[in-house]
Amino acid sequence: MDRYHAQKFSKLNLMFYYIDHYTTADLRSKYPLGGEVASHDIVNVDFVDDGRPLAEITADKAPFDYVVASHVIEHVPDLVGWLKDILAVLKDGGTLALWIPDKRFTWDLFRRLSAREEIRAAYEERRARPGLRCIMDHFAYATNVVCWHLWEDFRIVRDVKYTHGPELLAVAARQYEAGNYIDVHCWVFTPWSFLDLMGWMTQEFGLYYDLQFMVQLRKNPSGKSSTDWDQEKRKALAGALWPHNTKEVGMELGIPM
Repeated sequence: MDRYHAQKFSKLNLMFYYIDHYTTADLRSKYPLGGEVASHDIVNVDFVDDGRPLAEITADKAPFDYVVASHVIEHVPDLVGWLKDILAVLKDGGTLALWIPDKRFTWDLFRRLSAREEIRAAYEERRARPGLRCIMDHFAYATNVVCWHLWEDFRIVRDVKYTHGPELLAVAARQYEAGNYIDVHCWVFTPWSFLDLMGWMTQEFGLYYDLQFMVQLRKNPSGKSSTDWDQEKRKALAGALWPHNTKEVGMELGIPM
């Protein structure tokens, strides 16, 4: 899960474990009382992700029935590697539950949808930090839009401004070349683009997940995926929510959807 309390689960009669890049103490120091996140709402971290495989980090606690990741998948530098890592700690029939931002209604509005060649490159390079193309795409196209306002009236995109000036592209490139970690949305999806990519990745990289939507990926005990990903992509597109003016204005401005 993410490091905050937004999607926090009550432990009740179930056993939960939380994983983060920071320890609990580090998180509370980073988000002090009265800041962006109340320190008393930060959960106790059970495992610290230090770059080792999840199966090694979680040791004798794995395998798990569920892995829940809220607004995490878009940040991971190596999408395929991350999905494989989680697959290794799920029980047969276990579920990966994801909360994923829909780029149509986020500051990624004008960004390009993630492409197969970038996903393949990230996996082949075993990226441990966001790739340069992902970073440049963020600094070139991220906007200052207030996300929920897009649901109220999508026509406001005509007046949306880019968050960063062009001078920051050179700054970001220098920081990348210096080896610094620049946290951006590495991956940008609509619901149907995500399903299209999942269909490709299950075939290309042996990710034997099946879809149980919103968004739930079930580990198939057979060792292969039985989901018709193309059909699910078409269903997602046909049943998608399109607030008033979204399609018309999106086509007018050439927004990738």
